[in-house]
Amino acid sequence: MTDRELFLKQHKDSLEDLYNYAKNMIKGRWPEAEPIIMASSKYAYLYSRIVIRGRWPEGEPTIMKIAIHAYLYSCNVIKGRWPEAEPRIMQHSKCWQSYKDHFKF
Repeated sequence: MTDRELFLKQHKDSLEDLYNYAKNMIKGRWPEAEPIIMASSKYAYLYSRIVIRGRWPEGEPTIMKIAIHAYLYSCNVIKGRWPEAEPRIMQHSKCWQSYKDHFKF
């Protein structure tokens, strides 16, 4: 069993540990852990922004479940409007106002 496989087995219940291992140890994508990481809107957003450094289409349905993460993803990853997530972002008045201000509409 490789170090990655062992770590994944031992930490499969800690999304934070898996995200941090990908970020700090692997310093890149970790496909075997991605299905677990994408279960959390927060860690799916962080993984796409910090580890992938770009869009992560497979994680987007999870990211858009939480307004603040959808807002941050649109600003920091997409760097543009994210129409598919706008209905969710609208549900949080502060996020929606910031989103409209950020994208000038």
